[in-house]
Amino acid sequence: MPDKTTDRAKEIANRDLGHALQKAYRLLSLRAHSTGEVAKKLREKGVPPLVIKEALEKLQDLKYLNDAYFASQWARHLAVNKLWGNKKISASLRTKDVPTDLIGAAIETARSEMTEEEAVDLLLKKKTAGGKDGRVDIKEKRTIFQSLLARGFPAGLILKKIGKIPEEDIHGENGQ
Repeated sequence: MPDKTTDRAKEIANRDLGHALQKAYRLLSLRAHSTGEVAKKLREKGVPPLVIKEALEKLQDLKYLNDAYFASQWARHLAVNKLWGNKKISASLRTKDVPTDLIGAAIETARSEMTEEEAVDLLLKKKTAGGKDGRVDIKEKRTIFQSLLARGFPAGLILKKIGKIPEEDIHGENGQ
């Protein structure tokens, strides 16, 4: 004869798993998420840890969660569409709870499409377009430097590229 308490526990566990999966499906319908993000959201909704673990396993089996693919796609989006540097891409992936061992590979994959140097060149072209024959003064160079630094590009690369922009002659021909 089946034990009624065991049957009841299984029924509750199945119901909890169903609710957890429903919440996860809703979340994943908006955009792709990392396993860590889904787990965090389910914890915030009060889902028990064992149910979260089971739900995540089910979602991975169904191929709804794949951290390597997610990291690769997110890094590509930030590198190619947003023109971010590797430092800022890495920070963004960490905030999305992507395992650190996947971050480097994701950035490397994204950079095969557009290098940091190409991204800096493109941004410099945009920032110096229009007027003054592409010449910028020192104040503008400083502003551009800060902007590119905030996007996560290495200072050395920025300085190398900014140095190639012709500077506006502020003082005239005799230096005064």
